[in-house]
Amino acid sequence: MSFDHLNDTNITNQSEKEHVNEFYDYQIRNMYDKEKYINPHDIAGQPGLVTSQAVELEKKKVQFRMANEIYLRKHPELSVMLSIFLFRVLEEKPDDVLMYAGKFFDQEHLEEVILIQKKHYLENGNATA
Repeated sequence: MSFDHLNDTNITNQSEKEHVNEFYDYQIRNMYDKEKYINPHDIAGQPGLVTSQAVELEKKKVQFRMANEIYLRKHPELSVMLSIFLFRVLEEKPDDVLMYAGKFFDQEHLEEVILIQKKHYLENGNATA
């Protein structure tokens, strides 16, 4: 590749032109590695993730999953709360689950409600925690 339009610039020294051409060629070779930087699987005209981005994304997903798993193991009460919440949602079938979740988890006496419902849902053979 050549940087032909350099003839119209202020670069007058031939060795400087050659250096610029070499640098330009180096950038083109290294910046536009199609396998590394271009995703051939565009969706609706929007470019997708390139390979290096997809690898980093997968690493982040694994890190988040591990952190979540560690947190849930340190707080077993969350498993009980989520189980009771799911039982209630499946029983009551609210139209707006998001609003229902907000009200459920924002109860003033949530701890007492969980203790009572734990006996009903989880300790009467309805499910295992």
